[in-house]
Amino acid sequence: MSDINEQPAGFGNVVRAPVGRRSALGRMAAISVAPAIAGTGILGFAGSAFAATDAGLNARKLRYAICGGQVIDGYFAGPRGRNNLDVVVVLPDRDVLDAKAEATARRYAQAGFYAIAPDLRATFKGGNREAMVAQMVKAAGNLKRFAHGSGKVTIVSA
Repeated sequence: MSDINEQPAGFGNVVRAPVGRRSALGRMAAISVAPAIAGTGILGFAGSAFAATDAGLNARKLRYAICGGQVIDGYFAGPRGRNNLDVVVVLPDRDVLDAKAEATARRYAQAGFYAIAPDLRATFKGGNREAMVAQMVKAAGNLKRFAHGSGKVTIVSA
């Protein structure tokens, strides 16, 4: 293909093939659930075992991209159907996300906050715990523009 206007053989048939409404909706539904079935991917999600037990919460493990290309891996929990919430970052006792940090995040979410319990080792590759905590404190400033947040970010320990 030397010309930008040239198309691969058979391309015109794919583009011009009629697609019914049901077929299109079915394909879109398959695309939207693919990350959940395949596991976590970049900005994909995998439901947590606790998400089904807390009826008033949206809680799950996922990856969230913040400004500057930084991605936070962790457990995110917030009251279902509410926005403009203060954000609480729950630092786990160890480098990895544990049940205690998830439980603390759910308690903050039940109290009306949007809680994030980051998996420090997955978010910040390498380094010791102090360096990873320092990087998380620095990244927390970018959470002021969090989609569900009010602009206020607090960091607590699990």
